[in-house]
Amino acid sequence: MKDGLRETVGKTITKIVVTKRPRALEQVFLIFSDGTYFEFWGGEFNCAGGVDHGGFSAVLAYAERAGGSITAVYPASSNSLTDPSSAQ
Repeated sequence: MKDGLRETVGKTITKIVVTKRPRALEQVFLIFSDGTYFEFWGGEFNCAGGVDHGGFSAVLAYAERAGGSITAVYPASSNSLTDPSSAQ
């Protein structure tokens, strides 16, 4: 995945736009309050049924249980996968 995702940290999402283009390309645009947007695109997107409770440690545990591996965390305060909000 490209590095632009890190630029979304701290922004406020005001709108989400989902599109489908010819050749089965789907796009999801996150529109931010500062007049910028970020785009995800691909052949197919699947989403969860809703917003889940938990936070950073719950996401790490969920990914591990599902057999996934974390490839990036933004913002990262170090090379380790610790919750940046728990740093003193």
